[in-house]
Amino acid sequence: MKTVTPDERSFDEFLPGGEADERLSIHERLSQWFLLRGTRVSVSVLLLTGVLAALLLLSVVRPVDMHRLLSETNTVQSMFNTLLSGIILLVSIVVSINSIVFSQEITDIQNQRERIDASIQYRGRIEEFLESNVSPARPAEFLRVILQVIDRQTTALANIASKSDDDEFREEAETFSDRVTADAECAGETLSNAEFGTFRVLLAGLNYDYSRQLNAARRFKRKYEHSLADDEREAINDLIDTLKFFATGREYFKSLYYKRELARLSSRLLYVSLPTIVFSSYVLLALDTSIFPATSVFGISPLLLFVSVSYTIALAPYIILTAYVIRAVAVTLNTLAAGPFILQRGANIDEFDWSENATGDWNVTQPKKRHSDD
Repeated sequence: MKTVTPDERSFDEFLPGGEADERLSIHERLSQWFLLRGTRVSVSVLLLTGVLAALLLLSVVRPVDMHRLLSETNTVQSMFNTLLSGIILLVSIVVSINSIVFSQEITDIQNQRERIDASIQYRGRIEEFLESNVSPARPAEFLRVILQVIDRQTTALANIASKSDDDEFREEAETFSDRVTADAECAGETLSNAEFGTFRVLLAGLNYDYSRQLNAARRFKRKYEHSLADDEREAINDLIDTLKFFATGREYFKSLYYKRELARLSSRLLYVSLPTIVFSSYVLLALDTSIFPATSVFGISPLLLFVSVSYTIALAPYIILTAYVIRAVAVTLNTLAAGPFILQRGANIDEFDWSENATGDWNVTQPKKRHSDD
């Protein structure tokens, strides 16, 4: 087995948006819309429609006589009684969790001041790279500014490297600059005219693979650390710092997004649950199966249609909860990254400072003198 040293590995492996990336298929686009891009109201309506269609389809292909089951047994009453109890319990649990989360916002003035000071300090670090005096206050515009800074810094790095005598260094710097510029422009387009709460701000953070860029920048610095000039080293350090600022901002805005989504989930559950509880109670109290004629069209009787529609309406609170939870889970799984560590499944990146020798052992070298900013 040939030992592959860090410098022998392709630099493209450490960059997002490389040639190995494939365009999304129709299935993947639909999956992204369902999990991330689609509004939760649209996803909820789609799920409710799917439940109703599934019930009617199963009734047509029924192994038993559904009309007799519904008219001669207490199936309908038992089912809606269970759903009614479950809706009340669901709303109580979600509202309780919401209260616990928002209780963390009730703090003393010292903690509130520390939060504000930390926010101002963070924005001040970004403003060191800006020509204007104050960074934008809106999250979308703020992230766009960081992306512009990253783009400008990588371009400056490529310009500095173009004057180097090392052909490999010039080529890799240009490749790195082109890839980062393309990713920054793509994320910037997503942020165009985005308002916080519309998910476009967080979506831009999900699409921008800062972790792989951070690894690429650090590898770039480590690979040429002995031959870098002071201006080249400073340019790379500035880029690494800006990528860390972007990561911090994305995680902060993600936490704000979770709070807002939880508030929206609670309010919409309350709005939907009260009519659903009233309607389910009406079905329990007033349903008389004898008033429905024993006729059917394509195997679907009026009683079966009424029960299926009523059951679908009773499931509305659970469907809304499902629509919000699946997106929160998708966001969490797509942001499993902490600085240079990448935890997403399928992330094609190697540990450049470790290599396996022919005996299967790991090559460990003597520690090098570390720079404080690496």
